[in-house]
Amino acid sequence: MILITHAVGGARSKKRVILAIRVPARRGLAAAQSPRCDDIEVELRAQRRSYSTGSQAAAILRSMSPLKNAGGGSSLQSGGGCTDRELSEFLLLACHDLRTPLRAMRAHAELLLTDARSPAGNDSPQRLAFIAAGAKQADLLLDGLVSYAIALQVDAASFRSVPTDVILRTVLAKMVNELRENDADVSYGELPYVTGHPDRLMQVFENLLRNALRHRGAASPRIQVTAEPYRRQSDGAAAWRFAVRDNGPGLSADDLESIFRPFAKAGSERSGAGLGLATCRLIVEKHGGRIWAESEEGNGSMFLITLPAEDGP
Repeated sequence: MILITHAVGGARSKKRVILAIRVPARRGLAAAQSPRCDDIEVELRAQRRSYSTGSQAAAILRSMSPLKNAGGGSSLQSGGGCTDRELSEFLLLACHDLRTPLRAMRAHAELLLTDARSPAGNDSPQRLAFIAAGAKQADLLLDGLVSYAIALQVDAASFRSVPTDVILRTVLAKMVNELRENDADVSYGELPYVTGHPDRLMQVFENLLRNALRHRGAASPRIQVTAEPYRRQSDGAAAWRFAVRDNGPGLSADDLESIFRPFAKAGSERSGAGLGLATCRLIVEKHGGRIWAESEEGNGSMFLITLPAEDGP
C-alpha cells in the first residue's frame, strides 16, 4: 500500500501539485533489514501542448527526491539498495504493462493501413505506416528488456551440466526459417559440456547467430562455431573457449568494446533494441566467463566466449 499526503501550492494550485509518497519496505526483505519507509516527493504538473493537428493536455510526473541506496547515498547502483532480482522484477512488470497497449496500437494501425481508401494527396497511409513502424520498434525494445531482465536472474544454484551441441542444434531448429531466408550456412564440430543454465546459454548462441544475420554482407552468411580447451588466467580453472565466426563486413576497432554496452548499435544501424550483445555479456559473466569480439573491417567478425568446463555424464 502507498500512503499519499498532499501539499498544494498557493496561487498555482490548479496547475501544480506536490505529493509526498511513503513507500513501505520491499517485499521479501526482513523488517530488521528495512525498518523504515522511504519518503519520495514527486511533482505532478499539467501542461497544454500545441501540435499541427491541434492541442493536447499532458500530465508530467517528476521526482523531486533522489533515490537512496542502502547506505543512504543518492545513487541507485548494483549491489546497493536494489538487488539484481528486484531490478529484474521491476523491468518485467514495466515491460508487461507497456507491451499490451503498444501491441494493440500496432495492430489497429496495421489494420487501418491495410484497409485505408484515401483520396490522392492524403498522407494518412504514410502517417499510419510511421505509427506501425514505431510500435514495432518499441515492441522490439520491450522484448530486449525482458531478455535482459531475465538474464539478471541467473543464479549459480541453478547451474548443471549442459551439452552445448544440443543447445546449438535447438537454436538452429528455432531459427530455421530465418536461416533459410538469408541462405545462411552454420557449421560446427564437436562441442563440449559446460556448467551453466541451459536456457540462458541458448539465449547467448541465439543472439550471436541473429547478430551475424543482421550484420551480413552481400555474400550469403557463413557462420562457424568451434570450441577448444582453455585455462582461465585468473585461477587456472579448466574452461572452454567458444568462437562464433562470420563472413560479414566486420567491425571497426572503436566498436569492438562499445557493442556490448546496453542500447549500443554498431555503425549506422538503427533497427533492433541494442540489447542482444549486452545480454550475452551479462549471461556469460554470471557464468564466470568472458565474452569479447575480434574483427577487422571487411574480414568478418569473431565472438569469443569462455565458460567453465564440465565433464559429460
